Amino acid sequence: MRAFILAAVVFLTSVSHGEVTHVPIQSGVVLKPNQAYTITVQAPAPAEIGWRAVQAKPCSTNCVQATDLTGPMHGTITTNLGASREYTPVAGKISVEYKNLSSEPVTIDIFRVHRTCDAEACKFLDRDAKGRWLVFKIGAFKAITTSKDGSYSVISGTAMSGRPFAIRAVWWTDDSKAFRFSCSTFIKRYLDNHTPAENYRPYILSGQAIGDGNNIVLRSIDDCVPNAPHFGAPDANVFK
Repeated sequence: MRAFILAAVVFLTSVSHGEVTHVPIQSGVVLKPNQAYTITVQAPAPAEIGWRAVQAKPCSTNCVQATDLTGPMHGTITTNLGASREYTPVAGKISVEYKNLSSEPVTIDIFRVHRTCDAEACKFLDRDAKGRWLVFKIGAFKAITTSKDGSYSVISGTAMSGRPFAIRAVWWTDDSKAFRFSCSTFIKRYLDNHTPAENYRPYILSGQAIGDGNNIVLRSIDDCVPNAPHFGAPDANVFK
């Protein structure tokens, strides 16, 4: 997906419709309580870098804090098992600090993440296109059809405004076994059971939208909530 200074592969999740490959940066880094370790890698473009706790005894709290030292914002992620995020280089370099916030030693592997997008959703998804946050306040569902690999669904219905819609909602693209946000099962259940619309409306479905009209692709879905009349969103971000 991106160029990187290392090529040895230590971890591969291979699925029928996508791959996530972990390429080592530093393995077996032992962090004592309150100890920090910083990596700096060459990166000509934004790169996804992650870490995973590998000690025998799992952390009982959010023990490792990863801090972006590259840019001025110094954003952080703190978890107990591991995490990854995309970093933007400055002068061709990315620097990340990993600090043990717990009272016990922690051992972590640090790696670069390569993602291969070959889910059925990837056939129409432009991953480089800039999306906009869009909220669908749905009054009634009409139909849903989900791809064989479960990576996306075509959903149609009527918004609370009365305007009909038909969108493609993307649930995942590169790792079908990872946790993913998918509401297709619940929506299909409403339709199969002929659930009265008043039992779930307004149904909120929101995410990053690409396209307009009946050509909207909704990716990075962050909410699908029934009976949410007080869901807050700027008027400009609501489908009407």
